Amino acid sequence: MKVGLVTGKHALSLVDMPDPEPSPGKAVVAITYCGICGTDLHAYQSGAPYNPAICGHEWSGHVESFGSGVQDLREGDRVAIGIATACGRCTTCRRGDAAHCEDAFAGVVGAGPLAAPHGGFASHIAIDARRLYQVVPSLADAAAAMLEPATIAVHAVRRTPMRLGDSVVVIGGGPIGLLVVQAARAAGAGRIVLLEPQPSRREIGKRVGADLTIDPSTAKDTLDVAGADVVFECAGIPETIQRSVELVRRGGVVSLVGFPNRPAQIDAAQWLIKEVRLTSSLAYQREEFAITQALVADGRIDTAALHTSTVMLDDLGDAFARLSDAPEEVKVLVDPR
Repeated sequence: MKVGLVTGKHALSLVDMPDPEPSPGKAVVAITYCGICGTDLHAYQSGAPYNPAICGHEWSGHVESFGSGVQDLREGDRVAIGIATACGRCTTCRRGDAAHCEDAFAGVVGAGPLAAPHGGFASHIAIDARRLYQVVPSLADAAAAMLEPATIAVHAVRRTPMRLGDSVVVIGGGPIGLLVVQAARAAGAGRIVLLEPQPSRREIGKRVGADLTIDPSTAKDTLDVAGADVVFECAGIPETIQRSVELVRRGGVVSLVGFPNRPAQIDAAQWLIKEVRLTSSLAYQREEFAITQALVADGRIDTAALHTSTVMLDDLGDAFARLSDAPEEVKVLVDPR
């Protein structure tokens, strides 16, 4: 079986790996679509070592087989990848903080027994069945493959202390930023401004609910000088972390969502003067997949607007190169069939 892996700087290889087989507690899933994530692209651009288990971590498919001990799954079930339920045994769970279960989170970042040997750029994958959840019949396969990033956005908004009617700025119109715009709108945000340099992404931002879309180079001329109530940093660029504080009002909230690929420098005095409230988010909780599915199913989150192209597995390298060079692409789905 061919598996797509980032193997170096601007290097994407189709590697031969054994066909997966069911084993106790695990299910074999035939993958329908797998999305290319920003973290996949950052690894491709940087050449930094990249865990094969998370190279392609936004996928959906159907169950082909499963091993002993697997409950609540049947052959043919449509499923998507997520996080396991909190273990209840780790130190964090025993302290009463199941939302930050160490074992469940380890699986998401590609460590421990909940991690798969490779990601979803493949025709099949064997994975711990506790990380799978059922896809509702009303969702198309492509939408199901985008539930993982949509749940990241939902988790970010749920962790952020935002009140009904608050003014919001979202920095970065990539997939996560565009999904945060929609999740914030669903959560009751007032005026939403999207900062994004790419014109085509700003157009999508308008379609999915941003009241105003702005090129960051002109932001000072068009934004409220008093600052926003909440700023979501979704670009994952070190420089925009400090920019987030410049755009928030005194006493406002900065929510870090984008994962930066290098250290950031901040003006701590400005953070103190503004009494900025800082929150951050990474990944999600198990119950948030049901919340996200409901939001996508009833149209409050539109994933189709972000889906700009689909490629076959053999064209995966070209897709990575195009995403690296052509930011008008937003979400590329890989069809390994």
